Amino acid sequence: MAAVVNYSPPWWVNLLHRLPHFNIEFQLVSSDFRPEDSEYQKSVLLLGAVALQPSADCCCTAWCVIIATLVCSAGIAVGFYGNGESSDGANRLAYSLRHANRTISGVEKLVSDSALALNQTVEESLVQLETAFQEQTDYVSIVQKLQGQLDELVRLMVDVPFWSNTDISLEDLARKTEAFDFYRWLGYLGLLLFDVLICLLVLFGLIRNSRGTLIGVCLLGVLTLIISWGSLGLELAVAASASDFCVSPDTYITRVTKENAVINQDILQYYLKCSSGQINPFQQ
Repeated sequence: MAAVVNYSPPWWVNLLHRLPHFNIEFQLVSSDFRPEDSEYQKSVLLLGAVALQPSADCCCTAWCVIIATLVCSAGIAVGFYGNGESSDGANRLAYSLRHANRTISGVEKLVSDSALALNQTVEESLVQLETAFQEQTDYVSIVQKLQGQLDELVRLMVDVPFWSNTDISLEDLARKTEAFDFYRWLGYLGLLLFDVLICLLVLFGLIRNSRGTLIGVCLLGVLTLIISWGSLGLELAVAASASDFCVSPDTYITRVTKENAVINQDILQYYLKCSSGQINPFQQ
């Protein structure tokens, strides 16, 4: 197997991972990705709560509103870009899960077909030979030895499939990932389009000097502000926890697969490290 470039998380992952994680008592806790740990969950929720404490006091002049609208429009453009990038990342994750599932299914099918072919051909032929040479003990002994070797070969082949826990399906995980990302993408798309509509209404109200339009936009703006701040808190919590995972994904994957007895650890490390100098666990 050819050597590959070592995994290195992007700068923003390291930045979010370095955010201090505090529990409810404001005590510093580890930022290692542990979604099942209650202390880690509280620290992530606290990070999201930090973003939900805005404070603003500004003069609402026409130029200030126009500049703020343009700045918001730039932020909305960044939001569209981030929403698309998040969707692309989720699609690549689902594709990788399906690719791994096809590999696992292919191995299981190949082993099953090969074992069945051996049983249907070699096994029947050995039985026929043993029947034909039942009067000659030397030949019968050779046939029985071949039978033992065949049984050992079938046993070794049956041990090749490396996915041990059938209750955990990568295909099911890929479908859930796609479904979650679709509703997430759709929700954020609706929120961003709603923000665009408000910005257009603000500019329209200023150009036409329509007080009714501006009052209506202010009411919609309050609603949007509440939703946006809630969304910001959720995004920060999810981004921080995702960064904790992306900094060292091998550690979490190794621990989870070991706890659930999903896959042999030698085989898992062989695929995770993907190094040419590593011993092939299938070579034996």
